[in-house]
Amino acid sequence: MPQELITSIRSEKAPLSGQKHRSSGNFSTEVLPPGTKRLRWEVEGGGVDQYDITFDVKRDVSAGTDPTELDDVISGNTSKVISARSLYIANPSGAQASFLVKVYAIY
Repeated sequence: MPQELITSIRSEKAPLSGQKHRSSGNFSTEVLPPGTKRLRWEVEGGGVDQYDITFDVKRDVSAGTDPTELDDVISGNTSKVISARSLYIANPSGAQASFLVKVYAIY
């Protein structure tokens, strides 16, 4: 199946200062290629084997509670299509350093 890199985002190994869950800035999956069926999540870096790192994906909601879109994502996982303007990486586990998350559309 064809795939296309949609975005990449740097995540810290732990929540950012003053945050309970958030470990990255916001990223968007709002614009996807026509016919996108799934998203694939890939991890690079982190100072450990990429498969030792897990994280959640949350949606940033202004003046509200941020819902969790995906739990315990591991590099190589595919997920349902999430088309959203403001997502972020949360609750990272297993990393010894910051890491890069690449999001691909599969269509």
